[in-house]
Amino acid sequence: MNLRRLRREDFKLELLLGLGKTAQVYLARAPDGTEVALKIPRKEVREDERLAQMFAQEVRLSMGLKHPHLLRGLAGKPFGEGSFVALEYMPGGTLENRVRQGALPLLEALAYLGQLVEALIYLHGRGIVHQDIKPANVFMHGKVAKLGDFGVARTQDNPNPFERAGSPFYMAPEIFRGHAATPASDAYSLGVLAYELLTGKRPFYGDSYEALMAAHLTKAPPRLPDNPNLHPKLVQRIQGLLEKNPANRTTLERLQRSLGGYYTVEVAPKESKRKARGFRFLEWLQRRKKR
Repeated sequence: MNLRRLRREDFKLELLLGLGKTAQVYLARAPDGTEVALKIPRKEVREDERLAQMFAQEVRLSMGLKHPHLLRGLAGKPFGEGSFVALEYMPGGTLENRVRQGALPLLEALAYLGQLVEALIYLHGRGIVHQDIKPANVFMHGKVAKLGDFGVARTQDNPNPFERAGSPFYMAPEIFRGHAATPASDAYSLGVLAYELLTGKRPFYGDSYEALMAAHLTKAPPRLPDNPNLHPKLVQRIQGLLEKNPANRTTLERLQRSLGGYYTVEVAPKESKRKARGFRFLEWLQRRKKR
């Protein structure tokens, strides 16, 4: 069944998944039985030009981009009464739920990191800067991570969408200074997320926006803890994502090469049963330690 032709009323709402300032998200079912996350913007979003443009962009990009580690839009209406987007349902929730419990196991963290690197390289190759990389925008299904929420993305058609877009905890120094976002800005945000996955903590904290901005602008990022199972070159690459000067930052292509066999090629369970290379390596490492 071609879900792209469906209207909002064609979906049967089953469960409220989330209630935010701008939208409600429901677990819903299409007429053919497909489960989706149905995102419905609030009335005030539809009536505010800026917020309406954000939602419309999320609809267009999620339905237009095709990558195994980007959250896919299955149907949608960008503007007006009855606007919505039906996103693929990821029953594992978000990565934010995982990092609240502390650091992830090493190879699991690196596998997710590798998937996000692939997704960002794909976006950047199409002239898109995400601008809002954080655990709450990474959706999980089994061992698969997918980056979503493209509302504030910087695109070739919309090069200056919003000043200082994104979460201050993950924002690159140049964004705090009012500069336009670039792929290097996404790399910095990914570096903050990577540090959080590996340690269970963010590299920078502040009790106000100003304090957090000062930390990103002036404080040296803490070093990753020593880990004999983590290659020094990979540590250097991850640490290099947090360079203050975007020109000195690790590129995602270099990080991808350093990740090597750690990162996953797995796609969502319904699409494939292929196992993640990183998780196969983890199993081998665990067997080796038992000898």
